[in-house]
Amino acid sequence: MNLILFEEDELNEDLTYDDSRAIHIGDILNLDEGDDFTAGIIGGRIGLGRLIARGSKGWKWIFIPTEDSPPLRPLTLVLGCPRPPVAKRLLKDMSSIGVREIRSCSTDLNEKSYLTSKLWRDGLWRDAVIEGAVQGVSTLLPAIRTSTCLERALEDLPVDAARIALDNDKGLRSFGQWKVDFSEAVLAVGPERGWSDRERGILDSRGFVRLHLGRRVLRTETACSVGASLLLSAMGCFNN
Repeated sequence: MNLILFEEDELNEDLTYDDSRAIHIGDILNLDEGDDFTAGIIGGRIGLGRLIARGSKGWKWIFIPTEDSPPLRPLTLVLGCPRPPVAKRLLKDMSSIGVREIRSCSTDLNEKSYLTSKLWRDGLWRDAVIEGAVQGVSTLLPAIRTSTCLERALEDLPVDAARIALDNDKGLRSFGQWKVDFSEAVLAVGPERGWSDRERGILDSRGFVRLHLGRRVLRTETACSVGASLLLSAMGCFNN
């Protein structure tokens, strides 16, 4: 854990010894009474957690805020919902990168059951984005939204954002041939079987520029990571 995250309402509670965070503090970091660790409050600041004393069931500890979390990146990801294990890895990676919002939707060519899996139905997606934030040393989590179709996922997008859809359809320009100045972007990535012709028409009508990432067919999670990195780099997000 690069950062140990807590909910705000946990500040006044003991950290029980069977909590995975306490196990990490003891078994991996080898910390003891009086030691500090890097901590943060979800949605709040980064700082130091200090172990005060051992209680009967857990650690007495305090949080000392020291700095603001790095801001989220000005990127919205519209995602054709992939298989749950893939979606879980993807949520973690996009949260680690710092994507501001992820909109997962059913599409014409994916399995409709994906969006009703335990990952989405039982809120397990939040564990994945928290894990990504821990990796990226951030207290800020991307907003997560699910939709039953692409049309709904494209509602209320940022007005002035560049709109890019990755597609392997023939005759498209490559990402490297697309030159536009922008400070915010929406990236749409289809499911493992790609966009349908109907969905391509919807993307075109909503002002998306469809581009490819080369002749190789990429997995959804690879296309998301590559596309997001290229866009954020073009926006200068990696300059500081």
